[in-house]
Amino acid sequence: MSERDNDYADKSQPPPLVARAAELAERFDFKNSSALFYAPLLQVMAAQVRGGVIGEMGTGAGIGTAWMSLAAPADTRIVTIEKDEARAAAVADLFADDRRVTVLQGDALELADHGPFDFVYCDAGPGKVDNQHVTVEMTGPGGIILLDDLDPSRRNLDWWLEAPDLITATIWVTPELGAILAVRR
Repeated sequence: MSERDNDYADKSQPPPLVARAAELAERFDFKNSSALFYAPLLQVMAAQVRGGVIGEMGTGAGIGTAWMSLAAPADTRIVTIEKDEARAAAVADLFADDRRVTVLQGDALELADHGPFDFVYCDAGPGKVDNQHVTVEMTGPGGIILLDDLDPSRRNLDWWLEAPDLITATIWVTPELGAILAVRR
């Protein structure tokens, strides 16, 4: 979740589902939604999961979930988990008509109970900056993990770049905003 480059003030620009999620973020005064620059990356990653399961750690207001659901094939499921009970309920309502999306309320690490996943969007501290092994273990062999909110000075994600059971790459979506992609061996 990013505190910058995530201004969805102009609701006419994103697709309607993303705009509705942005309205939820405003309603909850939630400032950590997925940055706009990550939308194409989220959609590319979701589109390649065919007949599989996407896991999202940290639903927030559902903006990342919305971007992924717009690109995920019809036979792909998305399971997302949010610690905040009220936001989880609101996002569940937002996706009530999409049978592919399941919104859970709980700690990000509890998502592991619903894996293994073909793609994990790790957008919460637990499992991203600590307990990383839980995120890796919930990802099936050959599965991909995406960690966002990387900037040139951030060092608390270095574990991912050195983990022996992962193949990783750093991708910069802007000069100051990047992501780590990891494939489980």
